[in-house]
Amino acid sequence: MTWKKYCTTLLGLSLGAIIFYVGVAEWMLHRLNEAHVGDDAAISMQIEDNALYGSALTGDVAFLKYGVISRIKPDILALGTSRSMQFRAPFFKDATFYTVGGLGDSVDAMEDVFDCVCSSYTPKIVIFAVDWDWLNPNYAHNKSSHVFEEKNMLSNKAYVYKCLYQALWQNKNVREQLLRPAIRERDVIGDHPTIGLLAGVKSEGFRADGSFQYGDAILHPRSIEERFEDTRKRIREGNRRFENADHIDADELLKLASFIHKMKSHGCHVLVLLPPFPNEIYQRFMDSEGHGRFILQFEQSVQELCMKQNVPFYDFSDMAWLDAPDEEALDGFHASERTYGRIVLQFESDSVIAPYIDKEFVEKCMSDSNSPIQIVPAGM
Repeated sequence: MTWKKYCTTLLGLSLGAIIFYVGVAEWMLHRLNEAHVGDDAAISMQIEDNALYGSALTGDVAFLKYGVISRIKPDILALGTSRSMQFRAPFFKDATFYTVGGLGDSVDAMEDVFDCVCSSYTPKIVIFAVDWDWLNPNYAHNKSSHVFEEKNMLSNKAYVYKCLYQALWQNKNVREQLLRPAIRERDVIGDHPTIGLLAGVKSEGFRADGSFQYGDAILHPRSIEERFEDTRKRIREGNRRFENADHIDADELLKLASFIHKMKSHGCHVLVLLPPFPNEIYQRFMDSEGHGRFILQFEQSVQELCMKQNVPFYDFSDMAWLDAPDEEALDGFHASERTYGRIVLQFESDSVIAPYIDKEFVEKCMSDSNSPIQIVPAGM
């Protein structure tokens, strides 16, 4: 065989292998309801069709959230960790709303998110949920989070294919769904189009307003004992965001103060809140030798910081302070949509956001729903 013929044959085999690899991957993505993951179509489907987005291949939703934000440019933005993902757009009127919650777990990460948002527009109001672990000197924060870097963009098909083959290797449930799919095109809770395996199987994922629909918690609620078991263990062992500490990180507090000032300097009206824990968990926290002193210092320091900057401050650390029973908790440190409805009603004390709160709607939802978890009508 001549060298030229050898190279031609090798090139043909390589191209054939690539075509086969891509073809099989695309077939599997469609079969798993993951074909639109990382695609601009996912953003359009959320905005236009209120689609539910829940991928089993990757938890990277920066692409989706930033894509939606850059298009709808919400007047009111909720910023924080996953503990800010139960604010809902229907709680507000005469203003657009979106929660960008879940894209980081530190002050640095929050500032990265805000900077990326402001590259396309500036929100009028920012509801900023500050978490206790950001100021814990013994917790390994994600200090270098660049959530919108191109390497994290799901539109890169090669990245999606990589996630697909990794999931097939590591996740038994994904393999089973590929062989015997039980995927719904519309979720059973809100009857929305589904994007992704989790959305299609568990009705779990991100709604069009950025909030997260906990399908299992709504469809198959667990006992309080089961919901709080993991958090109790974290507090007891002092790990996974609940590391023991007796003082706050002064450097991180300065970063927090600087970031809040930065948002104000952009013309944003900022409201700061401390998200709620179930009463039982909060009391365990406060009674714990490794946490109580730290939590008190954390609460007092953030309050003083806000007072100095004339920023509205709301401490909702204990759900009981909102007259919310522990049944309204999704787990040991995530409160439900119902509790966040209670929080929004408390914002009426702020003259800037008050005109945008749909008090009548929120109160009606809380009255009409018999669920401790979900109050907004499922189709919204």
